[in-house]
Amino acid sequence: MKHWKYILERVLWSIAAVALVVLFVFAWQAKAVKKCTAIQIELTGNNTGYLFMDEKEILRLINEQGVQVGTPVGSINLTKLEKSLASTKWVAHTDIYLDNQQQLQVRIEQRVPVARVFTASGNSFYIDNIAQRLPLRQLSVMRLPVFTGFPSDQEKLSNPDSLLLNDILHFAMTVQQDSFFLAQIAQVNIASNGDFEMVPTLGDHLVLFGSVENLEDKLNRLYTFYKKVWVPSGINAFQVLDLRFDHQVVALKKGMQPIQYAPGAINFLKLGAIPDSVFMVDTSKQVKPIVLKDSAVKVDSVVKKKPTDIKPVAKVVVPKIVVKQNTKKTSKKSNNKTNNKSLKDKKKTVKAVMPKKSASNNN
Repeated sequence: MKHWKYILERVLWSIAAVALVVLFVFAWQAKAVKKCTAIQIELTGNNTGYLFMDEKEILRLINEQGVQVGTPVGSINLTKLEKSLASTKWVAHTDIYLDNQQQLQVRIEQRVPVARVFTASGNSFYIDNIAQRLPLRQLSVMRLPVFTGFPSDQEKLSNPDSLLLNDILHFAMTVQQDSFFLAQIAQVNIASNGDFEMVPTLGDHLVLFGSVENLEDKLNRLYTFYKKVWVPSGINAFQVLDLRFDHQVVALKKGMQPIQYAPGAINFLKLGAIPDSVFMVDTSKQVKPIVLKDSAVKVDSVVKKKPTDIKPVAKVVVPKIVVKQNTKKTSKKSNNKTNNKSLKDKKKTVKAVMPKKSASNNN
């Protein structure tokens, strides 16, 4: 009796499974003959305020795959449609599905550029937050850092050019986190040796960054110089600001020749007799420039440092000044008194001439 009961249960469960499959097939066939009633397109992500792909373009790409309003639902290949949209450079991620009302829901996350790069030949392109190159689009206006002088126009970059593009990405992402420098930086030139040189929006000067190493510290030093020295001196008082040396800003005044930097030069604790063309500001300490009588600017950083802590800044050699005095013989008069005519002569001032040094390149 128990054996027949077990067999009956197995038969009933098998019939139920077959019926379920048959119902599912009929339901799918009934849905497959239904037609797509609408195509809903939605842009997702954190930067939906900027448009680099519009609904018309996305709808055109969908229609090219044979999908449009009125297409039978059973003939829509969602996987193929997602791969087709993902192959577009401006599409970062796609999510496509059919809802219960037979509406095709298309959700697209677009790529957002973080910088615009001009090559040495004059072509330009965008890069996103993963350094992927993007074609130019004029659908939306977005304030981006501009980099000029990129050496290659090829889609497949060499290893040095790829590293340089990653440095550009790091520079752009760092600048975008600071609203002041995002507005102050007009463009960044890439020198032939890979150094970065900034052209500001306000002021007629050039800022030398060198490499992107310690970029945040360099921007902080530049902001300190702008606040403490640049604004009081006048926005057009300097022609070059050099940030390539640690804990300081070397500023060259307008119309003056720069001091050449010698490799291995020892940092002076007290810098004197520096021409008025150069400011040497130590940003690690709060030091105020002292204006001397001869219009020279002297920055005195009275800080005791170990020899190992001293970093090269500028090697200034002051020549020894030898003053020759014309001594005249004294003549004796009849009353045995001397007449020293040299005391009546005026002493001539002696000017110290800075020696010329051979140029040396320091990054």
